[in-house]
Amino acid sequence: MAEKLSKEEKTLQNAVIKEIMDEFGLEGATKKRLVRFIGNNENWDRRMIGYRLKRALIAETYAAKGH
Repeated sequence: MAEKLSKEEKTLQNAVIKEIMDEFGLEGATKKRLVRFIGNNENWDRRMIGYRLKRALIAETYAAKGH
């Protein structure tokens, strides 16, 4: 079960999510959940979040084309 975050931690996570979404030009709740999921898995390492997010977006685009 996920542990509860303090208000400060949640605020910092939301700031990182917003910066990354702005950097990649993403919008919407689905992409925000994706960034939060990747962030939790990668221990909020910005470099790894960026790498994993790029890979996820490439896979999503490829799947949407029906290959």
